[in-house]
Amino acid sequence: MNAYPSERENTAERVNSLCLRLFDVWCDTRCVTALAYLMHCWPMIDSTPGALRRLGETMRDLQRYHGDQIDDEAFHALCEMAALIDELVGRPARTVRLTVPGEVPETMG
Repeated sequence: MNAYPSERENTAERVNSLCLRLFDVWCDTRCVTALAYLMHCWPMIDSTPGALRRLGETMRDLQRYHGDQIDDEAFHALCEMAALIDELVGRPARTVRLTVPGEVPETMG
């Protein structure tokens, strides 16, 4: 039995830690919508790719549909979480252009 956590376990724990931090902040600020999204998929029973994917997709939906309710600190935590989840489920990192809540993304045309 290995007494030291693997890199994957450390990364999964970092995701869990970010969720806990967001939970605490959103409880303190009574950000009910963000809490509802988070509680839909966290706490996770395990860190299987399916559970992590669900968390990532749910948090992306929160940003997409309610980005105006997320402050800068939470936005950066969600971006970090997305990168960690992508790493854990084996997807290549995507290039992401950060936008200000309410900003309309440019379209290719």
